[in-house]
Amino acid sequence: MRKRLIKVLTLSQLILEIGAIIFSCSEAFAGVVQQEQAKTHLRWNIFTAKENVIVEKRGQRILLKTLNTQFFDEAKKEISSLAKNRRYIKDVRFQEPTKSNNVSTIEVQLADDNVEVFNFYRDRDQKHVFDFWKEGTDEQAFKEIEKQAKKKAAKAKVAKVTKEKKFLPPVLKRDNTPAKKAKTAPKKVVKKRESKIKGYRDFRYGASFIWDYPAFSPDLKISFDIRTKTPEHFYPIQNRPYSKSEKEAHLQLAVNLYRKKKYGLMYKSIKLFQEKYGPETDVDFLEYLKANAILRDNIAGGNLEPLKMAINMLDSIAKRTKNYDMQKAIYKYLFAYHKKNKEYIQGLSLAKRFYVTSKENFDYEESQYAADAIVYNLAQLNQVERVSEVIREKTIRKILSKSKLLAYEIYVNHKLGKLDKVIELYETNKAGLAKPVEASILYNVAEAYFRGAKYNKAIRLYDEFISQHSYHTNSSHARLRLALIFEVMEKDINQTIVLYKNAINRSQDPLISAEARIRYAALRSVRKIDPKVEDLENRAFMDIDENVNLTNKHKNLLWLVRLRSFIVDGNYQKALAYLSALPLTGLKPVDRRVFQADGAEVVYGIIQGLYEDSEYSKVVKEWNRFKENYVRKVANDPYMNFIVGKSYLNLGLYEGFEELYKDFKKLADSPVRSFPLWVKRRRNDDTSEMLVELNVIKNIKLKNWELANRALQEILNMNNKNNQIPYYQGLIAYAQKDYERAAKSLLTQKARCRLGRN
Repeated sequence: MRKRLIKVLTLSQLILEIGAIIFSCSEAFAGVVQQEQAKTHLRWNIFTAKENVIVEKRGQRILLKTLNTQFFDEAKKEISSLAKNRRYIKDVRFQEPTKSNNVSTIEVQLADDNVEVFNFYRDRDQKHVFDFWKEGTDEQAFKEIEKQAKKKAAKAKVAKVTKEKKFLPPVLKRDNTPAKKAKTAPKKVVKKRESKIKGYRDFRYGASFIWDYPAFSPDLKISFDIRTKTPEHFYPIQNRPYSKSEKEAHLQLAVNLYRKKKYGLMYKSIKLFQEKYGPETDVDFLEYLKANAILRDNIAGGNLEPLKMAINMLDSIAKRTKNYDMQKAIYKYLFAYHKKNKEYIQGLSLAKRFYVTSKENFDYEESQYAADAIVYNLAQLNQVERVSEVIREKTIRKILSKSKLLAYEIYVNHKLGKLDKVIELYETNKAGLAKPVEASILYNVAEAYFRGAKYNKAIRLYDEFISQHSYHTNSSHARLRLALIFEVMEKDINQTIVLYKNAINRSQDPLISAEARIRYAALRSVRKIDPKVEDLENRAFMDIDENVNLTNKHKNLLWLVRLRSFIVDGNYQKALAYLSALPLTGLKPVDRRVFQADGAEVVYGIIQGLYEDSEYSKVVKEWNRFKENYVRKVANDPYMNFIVGKSYLNLGLYEGFEELYKDFKKLADSPVRSFPLWVKRRRNDDTSEMLVELNVIKNIKLKNWELANRALQEILNMNNKNNQIPYYQGLIAYAQKDYERAAKSLLTQKARCRLGRN
């Protein structure tokens, strides 16, 4: 082991001697060792080239070995002058180089078994970083710091609210008014929700189906394109020391043939080498060479999909090799491969192995990446509870960044439907989030606000997500949500139209594009009360490309808008034929009810047209044909029952009338349908009044004048402004040959209006 170490350090010295003149002055005067004392840990920053120091851990000893005597002397001097911290470090010893061993060693003895050390190299600052911390006691310190931070944030929030209240305009003092005024607030909200933009029906009359988008998992960053790179991107194949031996010269020949892309000759050379020196000699290096050759040849042939054979070879090397740098390179490449192919089980297994290996080699940065990969693959496998467990582990919480931990906490709560917790986590931590904020945080919190109808807050976060992460596929979802919020809130129509066009034109997701097209067509040609030619032309957006595989939700939305386009055009027969062709029985009850409500309105449109044309037999026929499928599935429609009942009476079908009247009477106390109302009603009288009026008509038909007069008096007691009363009084008087009274009643303004209507 000692000889091997001396060989490695000898190679490092060749590099160091070349740059000795350049770096010697800067290291001598800039300071080599810097100590940072924190409440939770002790940190050493050792400024030198990465190759200058080899780090080994042996039990409770950390060994820093170097061949650079100048660096050693400077480090020894500065470490000796540092303030002693007995909590983490018991002693530091220095071993000078000897004639037989020119390796200089700094030996750090840890205080006890509870002290843990993480070390990593930061290329940007050209320094080795060593973090000393204690298990258990430091965890308490972390909690104390978090507690103090929360208190500080709470105080700042109180101060901010106080400051805002100080400058509130006088009008907001109305919050202290008596309860009587406060009760009017809900009425205002309802009125605003029901209000319509001039020339447009309210949102419910458009593409009214809305569904939740899935929670957005934090991403695992891949820094290269696997379609054009090989593992050599991370661990280049270097020249062998060919002058050292015949074996090394043979290996160098294989390397040369690899670089010249003469892969056939390379394979023959490797085969001869294994026959001469044995199949296990330098097997990891040779297999790595062959795997890279396969991948390079594959890319050169225009196939950007890595061959499975090469992937299997690399996986075997990673499990077997003792060369950590090679192993690390393979792991990073395989992470990218498994992520691209959505092989999350294999990715999880790989991440666990890499996490253990990186910790054994004190590679802090790679341990962080491996931990991130573990949580990412668990999230993709929908192992939400397991993700929650992993991010609560102490070691993981020390390795992963605070923003990444917050992103996964928000994601887990979002998946579990705890949207209030999602918002709480964001509100508590948003002040400390640096831009660009983790994409999943912005998106998931915006979606939580949207589902909670906190639309203004959702708008702000969707805007931030688009501006900071416009490249992401989910920016399509955010753009559509913005347009939908503007439509639901009944904001300026022109702005809403622009937002829908942005969602259509900039969408990277074909399903989101399809949804945006359908909603846009509904806005322009269904919600608009008097659509122009240019509005109707937008119905072409409902012609979705057959290559787009629509989900059931998208199909339901498309069917609804197509149905409503027939209704607003007054094509009730086409609407009914289209509705009959839809597979309503397979829909969820809540979705089916929307179609049935529209169907009931279509039936009313047909019946009213027939009634106005005095086609009473057809009115009765259509009623009996569709009442069970649509009319009785939704709320009571008094006027439809009234005109059907009157049609029965006009046809002299008293038995059918009595059956309808009995059913109609049962609905007297039930809610009256207020949505959807695609076809304008001739009258909006109360159900009870219409029931009594049907009695009047029936008794007039049967010449039961006394019963008819009693019923008229009943209507008068209900509503003395009912303009039907003089009309019926005139009919009764005329039938009884009381012409003076008949003329007086029929010539009143109310009766003339009634006669004109008939």
